[in-house]
Amino acid sequence: MVSFLIQEDQEAPQDAQSKEGEEETHTRTTRRVKTMLILLTVGRKLLRNPNFHATLLGLIWASIRFRWGVKMPEILDNSIMILSNGGLGMAMFSLGLFMASRTSIIACGIRMAVLAMAVKFIAGPALMVVASLATTLRGTVFKVAIVQAALPQGIVPFVFSKEYNIHPDILSTGVIFGMLIALPIALAYYSLLAL
Repeated sequence: MVSFLIQEDQEAPQDAQSKEGEEETHTRTTRRVKTMLILLTVGRKLLRNPNFHATLLGLIWASIRFRWGVKMPEILDNSIMILSNGGLGMAMFSLGLFMASRTSIIACGIRMAVLAMAVKFIAGPALMVVASLATTLRGTVFKVAIVQAALPQGIVPFVFSKEYNIHPDILSTGVIFGMLIALPIALAYYSLLAL
């Protein structure tokens, strides 16, 4: 009887350990499956997105052009420039329509707008300093990289945020106010770094 109780006491922790191991394995498997599903979904959306294909073709062409010095005929170069300028104009028009449809020019609220500006103009250059030091970037190039990080964001991030409905209010406010306050901030970084 005593040996039976001792044997039962020894089996209980072993059962508990095996159950914990099974639960841990099940949790890891579930996480792995969820991650794979997310990656497959993102991959499918990327393959259907024409911007992905355009970016890929642009990178391939840039590699060919700068590696081997191949140039396109002037008519093609000018056609691409016209498309580029037209795309920028349409993006600005889209931003204007979006801002006009809001009740306030600060669509995301003052607190979020201040946070977005702080991230762009303080955290951005700070991250550039860290990245530059990590890659041993020094001298004038280091200073120029910091000033470039303090430049306002382009309009393209707003277009993508509106397309995928991911915080377009914050990005529209960031684009507008970023452009308004960018010059004094860039000049401040420029004079601080004594470029």
